[in-house]
Amino acid sequence: MIEEPKIKKDKMKTNNKTYTAKIYSLAFGGEGIGKVNEKIAFVRDAVPGDEVEFRVTKETSSFMKGELTRVIAPSGDRVDPVCAYYGRCGGCQLQHISYAKELYYKNEQVSELIKRIAGVRDFELQDIEPSADCYHYRTSITLNRKGDFYGYFTRDERDILKIKNCPIAVPEICDELASVAGEVKNERVTIKCDHAGRVWVSGRSGDRFYSDRYRGKDIFFSPRGFSQCNRHIAETVSKTLEEWIGKVSQDTAFFDAYCGVGFFSFLLEQDFCARIGMDSERVAIDCAKTTAKSLGTKNAKFFVGDVENEFIGLYKTNRKQDNIVLVDPPRKGVGKDFIEEIKSLENARNIYYISCDPAKLARDIKQITCDSEWRLGRVKPFDMFPRTKHIETLAEFVRK
Repeated sequence: MIEEPKIKKDKMKTNNKTYTAKIYSLAFGGEGIGKVNEKIAFVRDAVPGDEVEFRVTKETSSFMKGELTRVIAPSGDRVDPVCAYYGRCGGCQLQHISYAKELYYKNEQVSELIKRIAGVRDFELQDIEPSADCYHYRTSITLNRKGDFYGYFTRDERDILKIKNCPIAVPEICDELASVAGEVKNERVTIKCDHAGRVWVSGRSGDRFYSDRYRGKDIFFSPRGFSQCNRHIAETVSKTLEEWIGKVSQDTAFFDAYCGVGFFSFLLEQDFCARIGMDSERVAIDCAKTTAKSLGTKNAKFFVGDVENEFIGLYKTNRKQDNIVLVDPPRKGVGKDFIEEIKSLENARNIYYISCDPAKLARDIKQITCDSEWRLGRVKPFDMFPRTKHIETLAEFVRK
């Protein structure tokens, strides 16, 4: 499996030539992979098994990128996109591929990226967890304003496309799309839906905090803060993490870096002697503290702070004889200096890493396992974002 390449402008040329190719794989990023005269071709909107005609848009000495102009012979895995905006909207990249094949290639992409970027081959890759639904699953979307409407960025990210309906969002959110522009004036707006079907909009009067139920527990969120977008997968990730951690002692503490609203701190059923989280978003920490008080979780403490600069000090001050560390960073991953500090944590039994970008995860796996006492144990992908190129992955690090 090959990652969709980034082309440096000084090495790029455009020739507008047209070629035909048989597509044999899918790159991380969603482009079909074929070959023309032994040169790899990345063709947008092509499906493995297709024979296609494409126009070259960019080319280097080692590969070319192209736009699909005609499907000469369609793959058996090619399907009709559900969304009327597909191809113009930048939100989805895989609606033209069967869901079974989407899962297959995402699993392969995680495996290949870790092997190629991290250089690690001795680990247990578990099968990707499919979403309960590949449409109507998103309980959170973010829109951008243009004039008197909100919409998604176009595929080329140069414009904003007005959206009347989003097939990957839950219906309750879609019902709000027509009215949201008249209710808020922000440049960006986030719309969320809770377990009861109630909709919450950032910037709308009265919609500052709300309670949502996961695995029987009521957790506080804010439409202005981060939350996972796929309820089924979010719960499944927490169950998997709980299973992997296994038994704990009466002196085991759980440390949650980039904790957000404390989602995993509250859902894990282990009887930790302490649950300690840190996040830079004050609104998220306010939610976590409210949840702790509501649930009566007396051993939970949450702190606002710059994780990469302040978490290690928090760990050293509060660590116990046995400690579990969860790192759940934003898409960009973890800084090099922070990784070096994490590698040196004393009394840490395991490190768990949750990522929404397997390429960044693979980069960080390489650093965590290089010249250290840590090795990569289990890895499991989750299809948090069906019909898009994105992949959620849980990785486990154990001491050698």
